[in-house]
Amino acid sequence: MKNGISFFLCIGFAFVVVQCRKKEDTPVETRSYYMGVTPWPADFTLEEVDTAYRFINDHCDIVSHHFDDGIPYEEAFYNRPMPAVLVQDMTTRKTKTAAGKKVFLSVSALALNRISRPDYYANAPATDSIKNYWRQLPFNDSKVVTAYVNYVSWLIDQLQPVYINYGVESNAVTWNAAGFQLYKNFLSQVYIQLKTKYPALPFFISFMVDETNEGFNNAGQLLNYTDFIGLSAYPYVTVSSSGGGNTNPQLFPVNYFEKFANLAATKPLAFAETGYIAEDLVIPSYSLNKQGNAGWQKDYLEMVLKFCNSRKAKLFIWFCSKDYDAGNARLKSLNLYQDLFGLWEDTGLKDEAGKEREAYKSWLQWMQKTRTE
Repeated sequence: MKNGISFFLCIGFAFVVVQCRKKEDTPVETRSYYMGVTPWPADFTLEEVDTAYRFINDHCDIVSHHFDDGIPYEEAFYNRPMPAVLVQDMTTRKTKTAAGKKVFLSVSALALNRISRPDYYANAPATDSIKNYWRQLPFNDSKVVTAYVNYVSWLIDQLQPVYINYGVESNAVTWNAAGFQLYKNFLSQVYIQLKTKYPALPFFISFMVDETNEGFNNAGQLLNYTDFIGLSAYPYVTVSSSGGGNTNPQLFPVNYFEKFANLAATKPLAFAETGYIAEDLVIPSYSLNKQGNAGWQKDYLEMVLKFCNSRKAKLFIWFCSKDYDAGNARLKSLNLYQDLFGLWEDTGLKDEAGKEREAYKSWLQWMQKTRTE
């Protein structure tokens, strides 16, 4: 009898162990966030523009429309028609995006150096005298604030986004105290006006993730002007573990993203933009000589997707779907290239020839998971 009881107890124990292991091995079938990319093309051709939108329409549930090329101050301030090039750009974005696709809008209130005001929209027909007038105004001038609010409002009305990043990468370590104070005042005015005009929409600013006290402290001073904790991360450039050139994400400092994600416990997380190199990155002018490969890129993507899920993030944006070697080559031929553009050249989920990388397959697997609120 005892042997019989022992037999059934063993069988029962084995069943429990098997079931527990099955539960542990079962992959997570849900995600908390929208997944998307920008329509940044691999080259400035109609074919590559279509390729970029095809990836968005087929393999994303949100598109990230990123505006980082200046502000049409005069047109926006007086609510005049926007520059024809901008209107055409808007038409292209809307017509090439599949109906019903969610939209994330990112607008930079800063120049590419991330510590000064953006210049006048490059393709605007405004005269030099008009452009110079706007250039000399301080950041927090009421006219600058109104022009920016009107510009963001125009973009919102055109694109109908579900989330808006109205202050891309706002926490640079290179701010001086006076300039940062003006920017803070600018953000405070813009945030209040946009929230008053669109009370149901989440507005946030994004922070560059790094390991400096300055960047972290600057981010902490801007929490009153953001609904989410927005992150912008390209760790292969600056993470301390890559100091010798090795960008293996498994070597990242412990809790690399947690510090910024924990800035405000009550505010949701949004990964506004990120990417990771799949090839070596060498830019002598920036003293960069980083080793990259497709395996490390996949590991990074998986790591961040899992982190976002654990934090119930709202949004995840990978900046480029395809390497843009051809686009940079074209810019070089036109003498328009800057070394800055090389930082993200090889961060695509596909290489420049369109070959799918390991990270591409991971992306598709996560896209198949059900998004939960």
